[in-house]
Amino acid sequence: MSAALVFAVFAVTLIAATIFYLFFYRTWRRERELRAPFPAPWRHHLEESVPLYRQLPETLKQTLEQRVQLFLAEKEFYGCDGFEVDDRVRVTIAGHACLLILARPYSDFDEVSSILVYPDAYHVRDIESDGLVVSESHEIRAGEASSRGQVVLAWKECEEAARNRHSSHNVILHEFAHQLDYLDGTADGAPPLSGEQARHWQTSMTHAYEHLRHTLHHHQKPWLDPYGATEPAEFFAVLTEAFFQQPSHLKHEQPEVYAALQGYYRLDPTTLWQDA
Repeated sequence: MSAALVFAVFAVTLIAATIFYLFFYRTWRRERELRAPFPAPWRHHLEESVPLYRQLPETLKQTLEQRVQLFLAEKEFYGCDGFEVDDRVRVTIAGHACLLILARPYSDFDEVSSILVYPDAYHVRDIESDGLVVSESHEIRAGEASSRGQVVLAWKECEEAARNRHSSHNVILHEFAHQLDYLDGTADGAPPLSGEQARHWQTSMTHAYEHLRHTLHHHQKPWLDPYGATEPAEFFAVLTEAFFQQPSHLKHEQPEVYAALQGYYRLDPTTLWQDA
């Protein structure tokens, strides 16, 4: 048997094994995971630390629990700077993150592999080079997302989201929105879309983004977090926070944007959330 034929057989075998894992073993493993009852302490953490969970209809509460169950089985959590990651931390983060895929495929988070949790805002040192000049910058961050499937969060900011259901800021929603944005390979403010949905997204989001930048340029105070004007990727993440945290306000101020997000997330929070 020639070397080329051996290589071809090996490549086909590897592809077949990969397909088996992705479409059969992973499905079997997840079905097995969901056969186990949802732990009562985890449900208590959802009730205490994920305010929107309390406002979901019973059927969607069960869906969120299933998403959380898979998330906690598959993602690795790491405490940084001496922070201890316990079940409350894990369930709080998973519960908020999985709101984004409540009506979307769980596979949207397949590429998320690890969550790093700092006790508070953390210091980042960046070094950039253009070939001739090397520059160094220092930033204080509350969270960040990576195309490599890593999410970094400051727990103090996560707790703020857990306490205040109507807060304009939710760092967990924000950073996991970036992960959805990365699904097509780049964080450009547009998750994978096609056809009319993509055209509507492009039109409505571009107009709203330019409106926000125009408002800030003329030194007017927008209702939306000004950080959204940094770049389209941040605009999408900020809008995602508003869609889940302040849906009625967003729908009133930007109905076309709200409709685009409603189509993407397959939810209408203005009618879905129930009074707790």
